[in-house]
Amino acid sequence: MKKFSILRYLKQFSLLIFLFSVIGALAIYLYGNSQQRYIASAVIQYTNDGAKDGFTPDGSPLNVEEIYSSTVIATALTDLGYQANIDSVRSNCYVEEVISDRQKELNEALLKKGEEPSYVTDTYRVYYIGSSDAGEKQAWYMLDAIIKNYCEFYAEKYVEEQLQSNGVSVLAEGNYDYMESTQVLESSVSEMLDYLLSCRAAHPYYRSVDTGYTYNDLYHIYHFLYNYEIPDLYAAILSDAETDDIDLLVSRLTKDCEDMQLYIENRQERAGSLKKLIENYSQRNKDMMDYHYQSADNGTESILKDVDYGHEHGGNKETTYDGLIQEYVDLNIDIRQKTIEKEHKEYLLSVFKAEHPLKGQKTFTPEEIRAKIDHCADLATEYYRYVENTGHELNRQLSANYLTMISSIDVQPAVNIKLYLALAIVFFALVGGIGAVLLGRVLDFIDYFRYVDKTVQLPNRARCDTYIGEWSDRLLNENFSCLALKMDSLSNLSSKYGRAAGDEVLKNFAMILKSFGDLYGFVGYNGGGIFYAFFPDCSAAKLDVILKAIGRQIGKYNEMNPQLMIHCVCGKAVSGADGVFEIRDLLRLAMQRMHSGQISIISEYVSGDSAAKDAQDRAVKENHGGKQ
Repeated sequence: MKKFSILRYLKQFSLLIFLFSVIGALAIYLYGNSQQRYIASAVIQYTNDGAKDGFTPDGSPLNVEEIYSSTVIATALTDLGYQANIDSVRSNCYVEEVISDRQKELNEALLKKGEEPSYVTDTYRVYYIGSSDAGEKQAWYMLDAIIKNYCEFYAEKYVEEQLQSNGVSVLAEGNYDYMESTQVLESSVSEMLDYLLSCRAAHPYYRSVDTGYTYNDLYHIYHFLYNYEIPDLYAAILSDAETDDIDLLVSRLTKDCEDMQLYIENRQERAGSLKKLIENYSQRNKDMMDYHYQSADNGTESILKDVDYGHEHGGNKETTYDGLIQEYVDLNIDIRQKTIEKEHKEYLLSVFKAEHPLKGQKTFTPEEIRAKIDHCADLATEYYRYVENTGHELNRQLSANYLTMISSIDVQPAVNIKLYLALAIVFFALVGGIGAVLLGRVLDFIDYFRYVDKTVQLPNRARCDTYIGEWSDRLLNENFSCLALKMDSLSNLSSKYGRAAGDEVLKNFAMILKSFGDLYGFVGYNGGGIFYAFFPDCSAAKLDVILKAIGRQIGKYNEMNPQLMIHCVCGKAVSGADGVFEIRDLLRLAMQRMHSGQISIISEYVSGDSAAKDAQDRAVKENHGGKQ
């Protein structure tokens, strides 16, 4: 990898830095003139007793980040009718504590002393940064909607229970039979009646301004639906045993009756065992009391019995009798309820299994029954909207007792054009310089990771392909030489001494080749122990000299490492000598010769004066630029 040099990177990208600074300053100037943004802000205060300690009305820790939570932002966007990304709106919201100057000084003093400030504020300023396109009014409306919906969210989560869901809505999601639809309606209305009873008890005098109803009014509305509309539906269905698929309904009712009977028998068996356990428990307690308090001639026997009793059973006993009684009572209540449900199912089953003499003369047609069901569902949905709107309004009222807005919304422009322009020139020049250094270094890393094989530290297959591509669109000169070399001892070394040893020998072989590639041309690693070498200005005679030099270097290495010897075969091709002037064809010829000839480089080095041969190597390197 290239050496790290800041000046080299700055010089290399100097024009880019200048253009970046100019364009950045111009962009800031245009931004300040035509794309001004607006910051809307308002101050809110939590007024519950635990707010000064950082707690909500239900005792949980206060989290002001909920002001711009996804739920609040989504509801605010819906109220305003805006089509915007929730995350983009959230990123433009933030909250700051409102603390007096005196308290700030106290906090700073505590920090200087190494103590953590314990003061918790109950007042916060909420900010929303509006987009430049929408203008000042949009920022005001958005913050107003966020605060309003946060008040509702805060009240629902920490002050009021969750609103009751609309169970009737499931009718539109599935294919229900007449009887099943009626049962869904009955169950949903029954749950709503229980919910309205609890609301009426908690807020007996509350009346909604929006709907005009109290919870007592809503209870009576649902009560009318439960007592009249739903029984009328049952009557219409049962009068003629009307159903979409009577076989399927009878099968379901039969299965429900069998399941309930099994459940009742299981509960009865459990209740019987509990009853026996309670009776045994009572008798055991009676025996213990008689034993403990029986009279004696002197106090010694009574004292000894106390000691024995405490030793046998321990001094800290937990009485479970009340729990057994409660479980027994609950089981009997459950059995009674299931029995009633089972009797109801059996009655329905008898109705639908019975033969009706007036089979052709129906009181209501299927269309009329379906219309009645739809009418009931529409009424339940309409009434649910009254309940929902009343609950939302109550939550807003309750939140006013725990969360207040103590300042109106204020909107200010966000950009000081002159200041931003001056800072932009300095900033972009600095960032451009840093970016140039980072970019230069990243390019170095990219070049290293993309085009260098990490094992042998030579150009990899991708770099070889790039090099070949650079020469593929032109004819080669007559002294363009190509070598294909394969270290065929690699697999034997790896299997015998391990992959790490094989990689180390391969790396040493690559370093021998690299020294000649740096001098005469390009040497790359194609993987699998195969290397390519290209020498743009190297005659056949000069190529033979290079091969002999490589062979001697390998021979020396093998003499020093007899256990980890390098054996290499190669194929060579020279454009002029072989009459091939296209690089891919030249490489292909060298590969064919490497695979077919199996010529060992080591065989070129047989014997002779080592010093003379080393001198020849040095002479070759000194004259590597000349033609042969």
